[in-house]
Amino acid sequence: MMYLEIKNLEISFPTPKGKYTAVRNIDLEIKKGEIVSIIGHSGCGKSTIMNAVGGMLTPTKGTVTINGQPVKGPGPDRGIVFQNYSLLPWLTVYENIFQAVDAAVKNKTRDEKKEITEKYIKMVGLSSHREKLPKQMSGGMKQRVAIARAFAINPDMLLLDEPFGALDALTKGDMHIELLKLWNLENRSKTIIMVTHDIEEAIFLSDRIVVMTDGPAATIREIEELHLPRPRNKKEIVSMPEYKIIRERLLSLLMDKVEIDQADFYQAAEVEVG
Repeated sequence: MMYLEIKNLEISFPTPKGKYTAVRNIDLEIKKGEIVSIIGHSGCGKSTIMNAVGGMLTPTKGTVTINGQPVKGPGPDRGIVFQNYSLLPWLTVYENIFQAVDAAVKNKTRDEKKEITEKYIKMVGLSSHREKLPKQMSGGMKQRVAIARAFAINPDMLLLDEPFGALDALTKGDMHIELLKLWNLENRSKTIIMVTHDIEEAIFLSDRIVVMTDGPAATIREIEELHLPRPRNKKEIVSMPEYKIIRERLLSLLMDKVEIDQADFYQAAEVEVG
């Protein structure tokens, strides 16, 4: 039995113009401990699928099951990291993480929860910043807090929705390393699903990459498997033949839409001029 199974998933919403179908016919199986990225153009339903796995959206059709149990809502077995960090602005680094641990971890004493909080603050290199408020931190530091908080509640699965999209390239690279360090420290037991627009990010982090068709009524176009060795070194893997092949493959799949849109644009321009 797979850890996560999505079968014939459809998510639709009522609108004044009728039913809008965001995704349809989604079939996906993910093993325990896998890192899977979902990529595609804006509006292709990436976040919709993630929200269904997180229990924040109810399927119109189909099922989402974890360990054979249907997802009926959010739960502490799934930690979520958003692009906007979602930190409470009036709480310090320590307090943002401790509050999450205190709410989600029920079988620990207060002292044990404090130890967990300190452990993950140290893991992401923020011990000297533990008393800072979010407004006193850079984007990269805030994202470290968000990731530390997600790991600290000890979920079985991490759902990452464009977690590094707002960061500069150097900070983003650092955060990739921090994420994999935490994943490795947990013996690669946590399943990670990430939504991203960044092909290089997806290749560096993932075991498999799910490529979506364009919406509405988006579905899975292809699933690409990666066999790059772990642990991964960015300088080394970019020169590997498989890296270059998979990168070109993904670019080709995603550029099809751009070429079609450009052709439509020029055709429309010719008609207008005519």
